[in-house]
Amino acid sequence: MKVCYLDESGHCGEKENPNQPVEILCGVVTDATKLFKTQRDHADVIEILREGGVQINELKAAEIYRGRKEWANAGHESRDEVFGVLLRWAKNRNCKFLPCPINSIEFFERKKAGCEISKKLQYPFEAGALNAVLALQREFRQTKKNKGKTIVIFDEQKKHDDRLIHILEEDLSFTDGYTLYEAPPRAKAPPRLDQIIDIPHFSKSHLAVLIQVADIGAFVINRYIDIVLAGQPEKYPGERAKIEGWYKIMSQNMIRHTSIDPPGKDELCEYYRSIRPNGWTAKSMSET
Repeated sequence: MKVCYLDESGHCGEKENPNQPVEILCGVVTDATKLFKTQRDHADVIEILREGGVQINELKAAEIYRGRKEWANAGHESRDEVFGVLLRWAKNRNCKFLPCPINSIEFFERKKAGCEISKKLQYPFEAGALNAVLALQREFRQTKKNKGKTIVIFDEQKKHDDRLIHILEEDLSFTDGYTLYEAPPRAKAPPRLDQIIDIPHFSKSHLAVLIQVADIGAFVINRYIDIVLAGQPEKYPGERAKIEGWYKIMSQNMIRHTSIDPPGKDELCEYYRSIRPNGWTAKSMSET
């Protein structure tokens, strides 16, 4: 059984915002048998931080990185080490990252121009979230004895959660080319998302350890796109090299890039490839 925890970084709104041009959905995929040890390791990390004077119940990437709230008195070297330790820990636990960045500016431009897919998905978060669910379906469709054994858990996002469920409850035939779904001509057609248990679930981040790791992953991808691909200046010397190092750890532990950006001329596959942030592809990340 597989479990995928997802969080986001960036736009996450309902209106076009030039100051938030990218919406990042990032998943962390693990084997369910490893969850107990994962939770125990996480508790150990939290306890070590408390003993060091950082009184927290959960790890939030933006607060750690920028030294906010409980992290205000922690030096940047200590805060950076949290990122490095957790990303290496995920790698050593054989977790796989699932990055789904969306160019939110391009999404809204297409929606205004009448793009049916953008209109159906409504907002960049839903586009990234559906991308992640379809990527999991495609990734595990040929895995033996995994049918109906993938749990998907998102960090709570209120209205976005309800809209995603509504999309998944409607006709999903437009996703068939992405997931390589084929209904048998005479037998009863299997569910289109037959790898996924029931429907996606939603959890508060402090209750789900790997959502916090997904939050860190989404933040790293967001900063990588800002600095390396979009050419934004570093906030301090060495920031780019640091972000590139963390990004590389993630790139070495991804699900297959063809599950995230499927090749071919299917309309939905082409759509996702066309609304990536400029310069980003799943293949280019996997080869970093």
